[in-house]
Amino acid sequence: MTEFSISADDAGQRLDRFLRKLLRGATLGHLHKALRQGDVRVNGVRAEPRTRLGVGDVVELRFGADRLAQVQRGEPTAPATTGGELVVVHRDADLLIVDKPAGLALHPGTGIREHLLGRVHALVGPGRGLSFRVAPAHRLDRETSGLVVFGLSAAGLRGFTAALRQGTVRKLYLAVVHGGSAASGTIDLPLAIEDRGPDQRKAEVDVEGVHAATHFRRVAGDRERSLLEVQLDTGRTHQIRAHLAAIGHPLVGDRRYGRGDGARRLLLHAWCLEFAHPVTGAAVRAHAAPPREFTAAGFAR
Repeated sequence: MTEFSISADDAGQRLDRFLRKLLRGATLGHLHKALRQGDVRVNGVRAEPRTRLGVGDVVELRFGADRLAQVQRGEPTAPATTGGELVVVHRDADLLIVDKPAGLALHPGTGIREHLLGRVHALVGPGRGLSFRVAPAHRLDRETSGLVVFGLSAAGLRGFTAALRQGTVRKLYLAVVHGGSAASGTIDLPLAIEDRGPDQRKAEVDVEGVHAATHFRRVAGDRERSLLEVQLDTGRTHQIRAHLAAIGHPLVGDRRYGRGDGARRLLLHAWCLEFAHPVTGAAVRAHAAPPREFTAAGFAR
């Protein structure tokens, strides 16, 4: 018999979900069979799959050593990548905020050797506890640079993602667009996702799509290009790119929503986050200095 003590980073989840993370080589059918046969117990008692685990609970696996090794093995994880610089903007016990460079993928995937998650794992490790893994709390397109928040604890990850859903996180972006835009405005157009195949998803304005609202303020520019500060009320896929293209001001360097303009990169940068810390309640304000392409466009603060 093998025992696992539940920590704060493992607590709060259902037993079956904990087991799926802990025993990555086991199928769902095998796990439910083990539960039915009493091979998995919590605090010495047979438990239902929906049992909620608490701090200090002891999960017992009544497997032989060979079987335990087999079900724990699972698929190999993507190797952590360590090349390149990782700029840390904020770090505490629960959250890590880093400045992602443009062109670096957030997650591993087919053909992706370098990714931000690998660099973060190389810095802080894969995670505490038995089942929790350090993970990004939100998305950022591969072509976009700027702030990404990672949960270093289960409480931090759950709390920040909940704050995003509740709209209590203030997110500011910098965008260089074609044309001389209005001084300020709000784009309130519903968006739907058109799936055009692998890595070809595209957001389209659609009356039957989901609500999306984007606020913008012109910071600098001329009739050819404008530098905008953008704030989101919602966080839809490609929201900024699709909305700005829809009003006739596509992002410079955006080949999917704009035009081939010779720019070396997509000029979109997540530069500021403001929120109440999900665990301590303290005010957090994080900035990622804009790359030189944005300062050249006239941004200064």
